[in-house]
Amino acid sequence: MRRRSCRLADLAYRVLETRFPEADDPVEEWLPPRPDWSSVLPDIDVLRRELHSLKERGGKVVLYGHDDMDGITGIYIGQRILRGQGFKVIPIFPRRSTDDYGLLPERMDGVLQSGDLLLTVDYGCSAVRGVKWAVERGARVVITDHHTLHYPLPAAHGMINPQRTGPPATYLAGCSVLYAALVSIYPHWENRPELLTAVALGTVSDRVPFLGWNRYLLERFMQVRVEDLNGGLAVMVEEWPARQRAWTGAMVRHAITSVIGKGEGSGIKVLLEFMNDENYKRCRKLWKRLTRQSKRRAQILSEIFSRAIRERDDQASAYGMNLVFLEYIPDGMGGTLASKLSRVTHRGTIVVSHRENGKLVGEARSYGDWDMADFLVSMGEVFTSAGGHRMAAGFSSEGLSWSQLRELLLSKMAEYPVDPVPVPHVDMVVDQLPDPDEFLCLAPFGGSFLPPAVKKDNMRYLLNVGENTSSWFITEESGD
Repeated sequence: MRRRSCRLADLAYRVLETRFPEADDPVEEWLPPRPDWSSVLPDIDVLRRELHSLKERGGKVVLYGHDDMDGITGIYIGQRILRGQGFKVIPIFPRRSTDDYGLLPERMDGVLQSGDLLLTVDYGCSAVRGVKWAVERGARVVITDHHTLHYPLPAAHGMINPQRTGPPATYLAGCSVLYAALVSIYPHWENRPELLTAVALGTVSDRVPFLGWNRYLLERFMQVRVEDLNGGLAVMVEEWPARQRAWTGAMVRHAITSVIGKGEGSGIKVLLEFMNDENYKRCRKLWKRLTRQSKRRAQILSEIFSRAIRERDDQASAYGMNLVFLEYIPDGMGGTLASKLSRVTHRGTIVVSHRENGKLVGEARSYGDWDMADFLVSMGEVFTSAGGHRMAAGFSSEGLSWSQLRELLLSKMAEYPVDPVPVPHVDMVVDQLPDPDEFLCLAPFGGSFLPPAVKKDNMRYLLNVGENTSSWFITEESGD
């Protein structure tokens, strides 16, 4: 039993028994031992062979990633390890304000050459056209991704995607999939402080479940010392709220992810450089500037949020969903707006807007047992591109008016056999409210591992975790 080594209070252990009723050891289910990555993730051996062959023939690694926190932290991990192993690495990530989702030939043209290895991160499992283009030019292609699969799959030489194998690997963020693959091949890189920090940032920002192997990785990260880091990574770990006490995903996204932001004028364009910069004073100065910028974005977001609340579709609301169309949303704010709408209204949310080229683009966030990627992928014939994972997804569409797309989305909502509004959880019934600090040993709290909730005298109390405080409050909310 690992209960004693984890120093769990009795009431905390009861919470784990409630949440993992079929587990032989609920503590190990909550905080598993070190994973054997290569025994579960597919095609790591393919990547090993491709890297070995690349080293022998020369050529470079073109590392193509998603332009969000998960993708950029994954690119950092790939760069750090592969350059450390002597490879030449060229990173590519798109601009979602103008680029479609997927591996874009126009972004790779002139960079990817015959004999190179195209290695993706948090990206590529639906990129049939992009992979075909790369292979026809004589490149080798290995995809690392965690997004929902839909067929036909691209004809890559290897695909390391845990969706092919199932839980617990499917909980991993995209950056963690690449980390797991590369440390399996080069084990001396495992548990390096800078890599664990990047994994934690990508995991929390991407809203994947705080379960299984993610908990193992987050636990390893919490043992990282700030003095073991340099520059930008040290700054972000210093900004990590209550890292040595107890924290939630929402706290970190507010303190770090939202400061970096997405889109024009945000820090996402400089994040990779920031993470690689070892000059602490320069990075601290840049962080102050990003903080000021994030406050301006927050004001703009507040104004857009007020409009979005008024524009919610009544018919979608009857299905327990938010559906919002706004003619214009500033670059990078669609996903943030969808997240805020979902959090405030406790409903799944789809936000749609126009691009200058006439395309309709959407950002979607899940709530309850609604699998947003599955929902969108099931409408694949409607979209030019669509992808994502259970909690967050996106799409673009050409040739349809908003009224036509709305009817198609509403029709699919009516058929989708799940409840998009979650039932508030209760971990135990009590006569007296216990000391909230007894449950802090279960932190961090986040996706699919929510703060404990107790019921007393027909009232439900949810644990509220602050940077220096913990308390109970009466609520019917389910999230952190």
